[in-house]
Amino acid sequence: MNVQFRKMKPLKSYQHVVDEIQTAICEGNLKEGETLPSEMKLKEMFDTSRGTIREALRVLEQRGLVSIRTGVNGGARVQGASAKPMTDSVAILIRQQRVTLSHLAEFRKMMEGHISEQAAKKADMGDIQKLMAILRDAAAHIQTKPSGWTEFHKMDAEFHRTLAEIAENPLLEANLTAVHSNIQIYFHQYLPWSEALLHDNFKDLCGIAAAVEQRDPATARRMAEEHVAKFNALMEKNLE
Repeated sequence: MNVQFRKMKPLKSYQHVVDEIQTAICEGNLKEGETLPSEMKLKEMFDTSRGTIREALRVLEQRGLVSIRTGVNGGARVQGASAKPMTDSVAILIRQQRVTLSHLAEFRKMMEGHISEQAAKKADMGDIQKLMAILRDAAAHIQTKPSGWTEFHKMDAEFHRTLAEIAENPLLEANLTAVHSNIQIYFHQYLPWSEALLHDNFKDLCGIAAAVEQRDPATARRMAEEHVAKFNALMEKNLE
């Protein structure tokens, strides 16, 4: 490890330590998997208190930049880039219902429409096979005559996550994963179960997959947007 940290400036708090270590990670001077110096060593390097170092490490851990382990082989270890802090924030917004159904629909139409369009441009045969495998599982599930949304929603979320993977944009994939991992709270409240709706939902997914397979970006986008709009309208109606 060849990292030189600047000592604390007067009146600066743990934020100085956070900024220095974060910069070292972002610039590649601290590599993924590398362990930071001990708290005592960092205390000396920054010429500050141990409490300040601990607070800085907690902030860095919250940002997903380091993981902190205890024990003999413990310490703060540099983590690879992750979208988890961002997805956690989106998840909290949704789970606390801090966004309205219309906000969620607007966001999903833009995101899922674009993702489906890009997937239709980029999908290879392996990608198509992944989508079709999910649809086969969903079809088999429907044949069991389910009485609720729970299992189908898991498959629906996996279908959309796979589309996002095919689109090859990690920011879109992270946000879509956060949305589809948490929107069940809205579905449970505002989308009553019915076999007809289950079949309708499945039909929409099949249509999107077919457009992707046929390399038809415009149709894939349109079908994804219409799918979101249709089911959001049903939930809005039950909200009244």
